[in-house]
Amino acid sequence: MPTLYLNNSGSRWQDTDENAMKFVLVLPTGARYVKKAVCYEALGNFAATIYRYAGKQYKGLAKAHDGSETRDPDATGMNALPHIWHEKSAGYENE
Repeated sequence: MPTLYLNNSGSRWQDTDENAMKFVLVLPTGARYVKKAVCYEALGNFAATIYRYAGKQYKGLAKAHDGSETRDPDATGMNALPHIWHEKSAGYENE
């Protein structure tokens, strides 16, 4: 699956496989929605997920379905996807 780099330094990228870009957005109400990331941004040894919600862009660090840092290899369905808790996401300004 090819990767598309969005800048010269390689710190922002997209994956051409749409399934690899999916994640679960968890809202403060507890509602969970499967969304597609706009792109990823390098943040040291981590990658922040940049996504759109309510017409604005945000970025957040993905976690497991239970909020832990390591995903459960036995998780299935929606729980197997990375999760981002929206209330903890930082606002994102376009460059």
